[in-house]
Amino acid sequence: MAQIVTTSMVGQMQAIYRETNNYSEVARRLGVSERTVRRYLKRDPAIAKTMTVAGTTLVPSAVWLKTGPDEDGVARSILLRPEPEKDEDFLERVRAAFEAIQPAEPIAPPQVVHEDLCTLYPLMDLHLGMHAWSPLTGSDDYDLKLACDDLRYGISKLLALNPPSKQAVLVLGGDTLHADDDLAQTPQHKHVLDVDGRQDKVLDVAIGIIAELVERLAEKHERVLVRTLRGNHDINSHRVLKHALNQRYRDEPRIEVDMSPFDLFMHQWGKAAIFAHHGDKYKPEQAALYISDVCPFWSETRHRYYFTGHIHKDQARDIGPLRWESLRAFCPPDAYAASMGYASRRALQAFTIHKQDGIVLRAIDPIQRQS
Repeated sequence: MAQIVTTSMVGQMQAIYRETNNYSEVARRLGVSERTVRRYLKRDPAIAKTMTVAGTTLVPSAVWLKTGPDEDGVARSILLRPEPEKDEDFLERVRAAFEAIQPAEPIAPPQVVHEDLCTLYPLMDLHLGMHAWSPLTGSDDYDLKLACDDLRYGISKLLALNPPSKQAVLVLGGDTLHADDDLAQTPQHKHVLDVDGRQDKVLDVAIGIIAELVERLAEKHERVLVRTLRGNHDINSHRVLKHALNQRYRDEPRIEVDMSPFDLFMHQWGKAAIFAHHGDKYKPEQAALYISDVCPFWSETRHRYYFTGHIHKDQARDIGPLRWESLRAFCPPDAYAASMGYASRRALQAFTIHKQDGIVLRAIDPIQRQS
């Protein structure tokens, strides 16, 4: 929620800061965020004075100050811009934001679990923050609220269908976020994206809904492993999700957040091997050779599964001893995809894997909203 700051509060901020020389203490006393305090105190004094005279607390991108005619009869003007944020200030703000994340409350474990079972929940191509309008796309409307509603409903169906496995693995398979920043463009090709709000809003909602899903899984399964992969839409912003989740569950021994920066996810469950990648870097045949070379437990397994997304449709085949599946996207097509003729169906899936027998159960929610 936006915090309202009056001109008198800015004066209070300045006074408390002169007394304490501490941004956190200013924020605590006034009941605002530390980010807000820094925003209003770290600016050119001339700009601050202009804002006071104007009776506004909105930070301008620039201020023109005009002087009266000098002795030569010449009037001058000066352009003032707020000082750009320094790298150390940005890093300090990020550090403070992560430290402020409250650890999750203890979650009661399930009473009964199947020791030999692991359930994989691959969430492919959520594209949280995407905005889609049904009359334009011919498919579902989509925004942050609808995405969260679909996720809650879909995960509830999968949990009802799946047995209480000992281990759950939640893989955010890339493009969890639709945009990488406020430019609302794909990072590589600069395609303009239809977005539902600024990136701060999207990240706030995304962290909240993913945490909600993690805790639902922890109620069903004894252990939960969470892995966040890079996508071509969220090359950098996916890291925010990873670090935020790691901080939230730092005191919860049953929930592990895999912090590996490696683009390829690898996990062994008895004789089964689970691999996941966004699917945008290499073809499945190339991936199969690469995985067999870098996987440390390849020779210890017999059932090997490789899951990708990216192309937003079902494809599957055996590539030697590796079973590859490209899974349907969670999101509907946006305006760009619809204009290119991509009208793939949606789905949310889960795979229950036995230590000796491999995949023994597949649960699917086709994400069909109730009319």
